[in-house]
Amino acid sequence: MASRRPGSGLSSFTAATVEELLAAALRNDERSILAQQRALGPEYSLERCGILPAEIVRLVRTAVNELELDVAHAVAQPHDRLGDVRAVLKTGEKLWFEVKAQTKKDRFKDLTQADWVRDETDFIRWLMKENPSIMDALPVEMQLALRVGEAADYFQDWDRDSLWLADMALLADRDIRERAGVYSPADLPDFLSRKYVLHLTQQGIRIVRLDAIAPIAAALAGAAADMQLNYGNQTAVSVAFACPGSASRGNVHFTYHIGYPSGVLGRHKMHALSLSGARPRIEIPSKQ
Repeated sequence: MASRRPGSGLSSFTAATVEELLAAALRNDERSILAQQRALGPEYSLERCGILPAEIVRLVRTAVNELELDVAHAVAQPHDRLGDVRAVLKTGEKLWFEVKAQTKKDRFKDLTQADWVRDETDFIRWLMKENPSIMDALPVEMQLALRVGEAADYFQDWDRDSLWLADMALLADRDIRERAGVYSPADLPDFLSRKYVLHLTQQGIRIVRLDAIAPIAAALAGAAADMQLNYGNQTAVSVAFACPGSASRGNVHFTYHIGYPSGVLGRHKMHALSLSGARPRIEIPSKQ
């Protein structure tokens, strides 16, 4: 099993195995599918996995079949680090999958409890440039992680909303964006159309292409995003985003939490509203 990189949250053996299972299902590798099911057995027995292994296999295989992709090869934890799983179609086109395997969570609504992306991102760097008072409220080590040299040269055509969309695609800094072939905001729509999120809970499984996620689809269609800064006791600042509409209670699609007293720079959340409003999406209910 591929070793995991630190990314959007600390990952368990169960989550890594679900990633391997997805890659095996995409390439229709029956032997590997069975191996991943066997690997999940002890996790379920030890209550580190909350869904029966056979049910996980059924959900993943059913969802993958509904995608109807002509896959030549698929691998978990690819070297390009642009997703948890990468699939290469027989046409040569590459697709990526972000996997949120919350097997001990009851509902799709629990997505908000998972980290979508962590720590520093270029959106936060942009925010600190525009709001120096927030930067001053952070510990020195966090300020150092967020500083850029010549801002105009670093950000170029990237602005608030395009950097937020890049974070939604998990392209959190310039190096990652360039690795993905995303050199300007104009390149984002193509990448977003080639990346998916798989969300697994005890309620079932969902697979959504990123450009179908409600706020992303709205932003790509030209809707204005709303941003609200909030100050509280848990972090130095939180930043709520909504698109379309105002970032008010009940209509928040994404939240940045920046500057934890524990020393964590940030834990940033996709709200369940974003996926529940996605059209189209694949959704398979659990039989467990």
